Amino acid sequence: MSPARPTRAAAVIVAAGASSRFLRGARAGETQPRKPFLPLCGRTVLELCCSAFDAVEGVREIVLVVRSEDLEATERLRRSSSALRKVAALVEGGEERTDSVRAGVEALAREVELIAVHDAARPLIEPRTIEAALRVAARAGAALVATPVRDTIKTSATGEKAESTLDRSVLWAAQTPQVFRSALLRELLERALAEGLKPTDEAALHERFVGPIPIVEGEPTNLKITTPGDLVLAEAILRERRENERR
Repeated sequence: MSPARPTRAAAVIVAAGASSRFLRGARAGETQPRKPFLPLCGRTVLELCCSAFDAVEGVREIVLVVRSEDLEATERLRRSSSALRKVAALVEGGEERTDSVRAGVEALAREVELIAVHDAARPLIEPRTIEAALRVAARAGAALVATPVRDTIKTSATGEKAESTLDRSVLWAAQTPQVFRSALLRELLERALAEGLKPTDEAALHERFVGPIPIVEGEPTNLKITTPGDLVLAEAILRERRENERR
């Protein structure tokens, strides 16, 4: 029996946000590069994201979706960094996240069978988590990386008083990547466009139009860099990983 043909996968890394919350959190008078170009232990956030997908053999190509003002700087980084060697295209992001993801997907070859959508603001994603999500999506059609919620979650309409407590035993914190069969993701994005939907992630489209999406349990260290404090934590995690690799 001949060996199974490897699934051809690609990644769309979305780095088209305004970084407004991060910039608001910076100290007065402090100049910060935009989030994709923030330094983390000698590499940029964008390089760290790309290097994780570069380490996954099944990922054949990467499309980066960036803001128009970042296209030139991203192209310079692509030419100078081996971490971006799988980057096949740079595309300009749209007004909403769904627009940016759609632009990235449209730039991929039609031969791609699985598409992993990942936020550039999560530079600590582990290759093993990407591989696990790809395996589940290849079998089930889609996969959501998420972690169980450990905190007690309250609801509050005003932010002044807690009104109710949610059952954390059924709560999961969504992360990225979120992986889909190519044809399915393209269909979901087109249906979102037709209905004017603007979800904060692609899993919400699967939940709406298809049903429950399989979960791949991720790592708490796959944090999203939103504030300068997150950057400090990310640096500590990276240093610990590198020290463990040397042992």
